[in-house]
Order: sequence, then C-alpha cells, then structure tokens
Amino acid sequence: MDLTPTEYALMKLFLENTDASLSRDDILNAVWGQDYTGEVKTVDVHMRRLRNKIEDDPSHPGWIHTVWGHGYKWSSQHEEH
Repeated sequence: MDLTPTEYALMKLFLENTDASLSRDDILNAVWGQDYTGEVKTVDVHMRRLRNKIEDDPSHPGWIHTVWGHGYKWSSQHEEH
C-alpha cells in the first residue's frame, strides 16, 4: 500500500496515540502545523482517503473510528464488521 506523506503522518500520529480520542484541531496541529489556516474538514477528507487504503470495509472501519462531535481515534482492537 502506498501512503502519501500526509497519510503517513496521520498513521504515525494515531499509532503514537492508540485508543486516544484526537480532536480535529489536535490532528491539524500535529500533521499540518500550528500555522495551518485552511478548512478543518481537510482532516475528514484525508481520513476518508486513509480508510479507503487500510480498511477492509471503509464504510464500517475497524481501525479508525469517528468520535462524533470531536474527531477520531485508532483502536488497538481491530473490530470486524
């Protein structure tokens, strides 16, 4: 699987923070930097692309979970759907 540099940075962030709920702002600051002035929704777009690459069924993810109203988390226990 080929990951873009941004997808790689997202994977690294999640694996360093397994089972922790990360807000979109936390993710933006860690991956895009404190000075990023674009849309926060860029996180959602990149998460969708990453899920498409790593999940067996991206519409029912087993690794990357949405934390509604907050952000995302990487689950240490892969959930089969």
